[in-house]
Amino acid sequence: MTRRDTILFLIILLISVGMIAGSFFLMKKTEELRSVENSLRVQKKQTELQIDEKLRQIEVYKKAIARLERYQIELPENEVAFYSWVQQKLTDNGLRSDMVKPSSSKEGRNGVQVDFQGPYYSFVRTLSDWRNLKIALRLSSVRIEAMDDGGAKGIAIVESVIVK
Repeated sequence: MTRRDTILFLIILLISVGMIAGSFFLMKKTEELRSVENSLRVQKKQTELQIDEKLRQIEVYKKAIARLERYQIELPENEVAFYSWVQQKLTDNGLRSDMVKPSSSKEGRNGVQVDFQGPYYSFVRTLSDWRNLKIALRLSSVRIEAMDDGGAKGIAIVESVIVK
């Protein structure tokens, strides 16, 4: 072999080795990029699921706010209207009120003390009815005693804010 053939052989050998090394380097880089791509796909899917969950929560909040906006609380215009609403629910549920009188309450509130007598479960229904009234109403205190005939008697103090 001549010197020129040897140099040509070495150049071809170097080019071949360089191409093989470059191929291995590119294959390794491609594998790394594929694993990064897969992890980014997983992150994308997780983020999309989180966004979907947040959107569902926003819809639930919007519906709750819309329901709250529809629900308007009224304030009694005077003590007579307030006493009437409290008394009416007692009567509707078959309870006898022995006495309805004003009670002391904090500044800005008006209270009524109701002495009642009748079936226990009727009073429980009355509590529920008071809670469902569309007026600002608060049961300040209640005392219930059992009677011999299976009924109950007690005293309830109910408060509200009167429009001035």
